[in-house]
Formats: sequence, structure tokens, C-alpha cells
Amino acid sequence: MKILLISPDLEGSLYRYSRREVRSFSFPRLTLPILAALTPPEHSVRLVDESVEDIDFEAEADLVGISLLTFLAPRGYEVADRFRSRGTPVVLGGMHASALPEEALLHADSVVIGEAEETWPILLQDFEKGQLQRIYRAEKRPSLEALPRPRLDLLKREGYLNANCVQATRGCPFGCDFCSVTDFFGNSFRLRPVKEVVAEVAALPGDFIFVDDNIAGNRAYAQELFSALIPLGKMWGSQCHLGLANDPELLSLAAQSGCTHMFIGIETVSQANLKGVHKSFNKVSQYEESIARFHDQGIVVNAGMIFGLDEDDDSVFPTTVEFLEKNKVELTLFNILTPLPGTRLYARLEEEGRIIHRNWSHYDGRHVVFQPKKMSPETLRDGFFWAFHHLYSLRSMLTRLPRNKPRTIPTYYMNFAYRRILKRMPKGGLSPLCKVLQKGQGRIPLKEKTPLLIPNALEAIMNKAEGISDRWDAFLQVKMQKMETPSALRISLEGVMDKAGGKALRKRIEGALRRKRMEIVIDFERLRYATPKGIQALCAWKDRSKKKGEVWKARLVNVGPVLREVLTQLDPASRHFELADR
Repeated sequence: MKILLISPDLEGSLYRYSRREVRSFSFPRLTLPILAALTPPEHSVRLVDESVEDIDFEAEADLVGISLLTFLAPRGYEVADRFRSRGTPVVLGGMHASALPEEALLHADSVVIGEAEETWPILLQDFEKGQLQRIYRAEKRPSLEALPRPRLDLLKREGYLNANCVQATRGCPFGCDFCSVTDFFGNSFRLRPVKEVVAEVAALPGDFIFVDDNIAGNRAYAQELFSALIPLGKMWGSQCHLGLANDPELLSLAAQSGCTHMFIGIETVSQANLKGVHKSFNKVSQYEESIARFHDQGIVVNAGMIFGLDEDDDSVFPTTVEFLEKNKVELTLFNILTPLPGTRLYARLEEEGRIIHRNWSHYDGRHVVFQPKKMSPETLRDGFFWAFHHLYSLRSMLTRLPRNKPRTIPTYYMNFAYRRILKRMPKGGLSPLCKVLQKGQGRIPLKEKTPLLIPNALEAIMNKAEGISDRWDAFLQVKMQKMETPSALRISLEGVMDKAGGKALRKRIEGALRRKRMEIVIDFERLRYATPKGIQALCAWKDRSKKKGEVWKARLVNVGPVLREVLTQLDPASRHFELADR
């Protein structure tokens, strides 16, 4: 038989990479080369990756196979329909077809669900007999021992930055809500024999890429693999979790084996966000040290960051860019949170009624396809564009990129490749509320030398207050966040509020109100103490509304009994504050 295997690409999209851009920073997916390797030798196989060459719809083929990712599904269906219209049978597979097989069957003669090592040879036998089934489902996860090497020779190799792709492991036990890897490949690491991987690498002409989702996920295996790679003297890159930085020995071994760059799913600078998507093994408090450890080993960090998680408000964009610049992260791929079919995120957002539409071509991490919790879809879209343009500006590049390191030239090359893409993308922008939130954050040190402390929290009442200026909480930490109610601003206080803190807090609130009129909620839950002067400074509110006679109030929540009494005495007419339980 003559078999044509196709990987479709976006068509007519702003985000489709040009052929030049693919050559600048892209590598092929391994699905088609693996299928070709699983095909019995009596059949001829041709691979077409539409990102590097056009599809010949007049090509002679007995069977067409198309691999689908969600954002490529509409184009894949279009390609399938064109071949079927001329009588050529089509098989669809990949993550999207596996998640939504009934939808895929509307455009195919057969659908393969899951990995293909077991099902593809059976499908070909059935097809030869004229007994092609509608669905082929893998009954178990295939072993990775003695796998045939992917047919990279069938690719148009010159179309990529590097076509030398190798897979050593499959699966992931972490199960992050937004990720489809665990659902498709399983919730444990399956490992290829190290000898087979190293032999495959040795046969490749030059440096290579591990396409594994977490090359260092199994420590013992990674240690054996990295050690075996050292004699080859080749450079390589891959993906791993940030936790690799907590294992200095293994990280050093990775560098010794030739690792020059790692894509790392940092995702967000909010620990609450990480908890919300079941990725709490990332520790925001350790980010700075972890990134520095990769840099110390000469490994370039390519960070994956997500905008639109449930705790993200308008301030997430400048906060994230500031973090990346401060830690000199060389490359970053920003993505808008996308609920891919088959993931827990998709199920949750669908249940909450927050999915806006199912135009799969927009499920590419570049479009907003759901209702965010703490910002509008437009704010999320514009902030995403702003972050990309800001991070890949010349000023930011000079801030982030190394001057005298071995990977300087390739790193600048990749940054300029992103800049070329940005020329056709909208510049976006930040909302007025974003600036309010950004300026309102911060820590205010305690300045009253011998303050009289009014306790708020129960633990403060129970503990002695002597020596407070020498303790960890001798500051006022202010955090501003947009509430789910569109017009409300929640201000959370932590530590101790003296005169300086009360005055600074009042000015920040007044500044916020000058930019945007909204309800103010001040949360005292984590405020341990306040001083009389601190309360007085906060109460000295100057309403600057243009409307005569209008007085702005703030709702105070989680105020302890002692502090509540003091507030009532200082502001008896409730001119500025409304005390509430929540």
C-alpha cells in the first residue's frame, strides 16, 4: 500500500509560523515518524508536515493518516474531508481525536484512540482485508522496550532548526489540571532502556532534542541516562520540572552530559494559582534560587508561563515580566490558559459554564476561550500581547540576556526570532486597574520606635508584644487584588500597621480611587497589631470625588474585638468605614 501521513498546520492564522520561523526555532513532532516506523516494510510511507511543506491533495495514496492536536483539529478535518471526497480512506488519531472520538469520526473512516504501537499494525492488517473498524482503542500502555527508531529520514529535515528528536520516557504522575499528558500517556513514567536510547542518539548526525515531557522525572533513570550520554560529547535540550534544581548532583550531571537548555513549566508566580491547578510541587519561594542553579550550570532556561489562572487579576502581566527580567530568564513562552478537551480543567470550566466557545482553532494558547475569574477576556488578551512585546523588546533583552557566556549568540538569535513574530501581533496594553494593583502592593517597614500596640488577631492577644520591632512581622505587607465582583478591590493586610503604614495605605487607596471608582474591602485577618497613630492615619481619609457631598467608604472585614472597638471610637459616625464580618 501507499500510505500518506500528515501533520496539519494552522491556515490563515496570525499565529502560523512562516517557513523561515520554523527553521529558526522549531522541531518536528515524533508522531508521524513513529507511525512510519511501525508500518510493515512492504508498504511505502510518505510524511508531510504542513508547517514545512505543502500538502499535495492529488498525491496517490491508498490510506491517509492525520494526527490531531486540538488547535489543529479544524484544519485536520478539512484535509481529511478533501481526501475522503475523492474516495481515499482517512484515519484520524492524536490527542484531540482520542479525547473526542465521536467528533473525529464525522471526518474519518476510522479513529485511533491512545498510543499507536499496539493498534496501528492491527489497523493496517484490517484495512488490507477490507475490514477497517470505526474505532481502534489501545487496551494497555505499550512497553517502550525494543521500539523501532522513528523514521526521521522521511522528514524534510532542512525545514527545522533541528530534526534530531528522541523520546526516552512517556507519561507523568503529576496530573496538572491543564495538561493532557497524563490523560494520554498515563500517570506514571514509562522508560526506554538506556542502551537503546543512547544507541539511537549516537546514530544521529549532530546535536539532538529530547521531546520528553519531563526528562528528569525518574531520578535513577535520568542519572543512568545522563552518565551514558557523556562519552558522546553531544549537546541537547529538553523539558523538565523545576524540581531538578533541588538535586545539584543530577543537575550537574545533566550539564556534563551536554544539556544546554531546558523548557520548564514555571506557569505562574502565584502559589495560590499553583495549588488551584494541582501543581503545588512548584514553590514560588524557591523560584529565584532554582533558576540561578540552572544558570550556574550554564543551562538556558526557557520558561513556560500561563496567564488567566483563577487568582490572576490585571496586575499579573507586569508582575510576571518583572519576575522574568529580575531572574534573567533567557526565553519565555507565554500562553493563555486553555481548557483542552480531556483535561480536568476542561471538565471544571464546562461545569462552571465558563467556556465561551469551541472553535478549536482558537485553542492554541493565543486566544481567550473561557471567562476568567478576575478580569475580562479583553483584559487577558491585551495583557498577553503586552507581556510578549515588553519581554522581547530590546531593553528587556539587554536586561535579561547574558553578555559573556557560551550560549549568548544562540540565545540572542532565538529572542530576535520571537521579535520577528511579534511584528505582526497586536501590541496590547494594560488596564488602568493594572497600574492600581501594581502600585498598591508592597511592604512598609515599622517606624514607630516604642509603639503602643493594639492587638487584632487572637494569637496577638495571647502573645506578648514586647520586642515587636525585632520580630519577623515588624512591617505592614499590603496586597491588592481584584475580587470576583467586577468593581471591588480587596486589600489584604499582614503584620503591623503603625502611623507610616496607615498613612501609606490611605494614600494608596486614594490613588486607586482617583483612577477607578470601586468598592474597597480591607481584610484585617492577618494583621497582628495596629498602633493608635496607625489607625488615626488610616482614618484621615480625604475623599477627592468630583461629586459634591459624596463620601467613599471601605468595608472592613476580619477585624478583631479590641481593634473593632478602637475603630468605632475613632470613626463614630462610620464616615469612612463599614465594619463587616466578611
